[in-house]
Amino acid sequence: MVEIKKGPLNWLLPCKPYQDDEKLLTGLEREETQAIQCLLLMAETAVWKAMKQLGLQRELLNEILHDGMLILLKRIKSQEFDAKRSSPRTYLISVCKKLSLNASRLKQHTVTDHFDEQLHDFTKIDETDHGVGDRLKLLKNMLEELGAPCRELIELKYLCELTDDEQIERGLTLFKNANSLRVRRSQCMKKLLALSDKYKLSYAQL
Repeated sequence: MVEIKKGPLNWLLPCKPYQDDEKLLTGLEREETQAIQCLLLMAETAVWKAMKQLGLQRELLNEILHDGMLILLKRIKSQEFDAKRSSPRTYLISVCKKLSLNASRLKQHTVTDHFDEQLHDFTKIDETDHGVGDRLKLLKNMLEELGAPCRELIELKYLCELTDDEQIERGLTLFKNANSLRVRRSQCMKKLLALSDKYKLSYAQL
């Protein structure tokens, strides 16, 4: 398989030999570099638009495009790609959107998990620690501003130290299953993260 080099998409007139999908597909089947470059350019704008909507950085654009291209080339080589159902451009954009969504979810989990860890540390501070009173007061103010039900979800998890199953079994939450509870709390954590910026708190301070 041809090596796809990551870098700026700045080729000169790569699509000139490929005036229709049939010619482009033939070029992709042969793994012609120019055909690959052409398709990457054709999909770039749509993929970047989807990435922006998901809050991803442009620096990930080439990586997602090239990963999507590798998937497409593999399907073409294995004869799993159905040209009657989708054009190469449409298929590549669809694959890249899925990759972007996965990248976005990973980013959200990373941020939330990091804040989750920091909040655990925050609530475990020794009461003799200098400045703990002010920091606890700030946390209380943020939770109050956050309001219900987010305040309760975070307090039950981090202050009361109850597991999700315990919260559900004791009827302390309206959620009937742990997955729904975790998704809602994750959304609440992101709101709390935004509030921490408002209160000029860094992760290191929490």
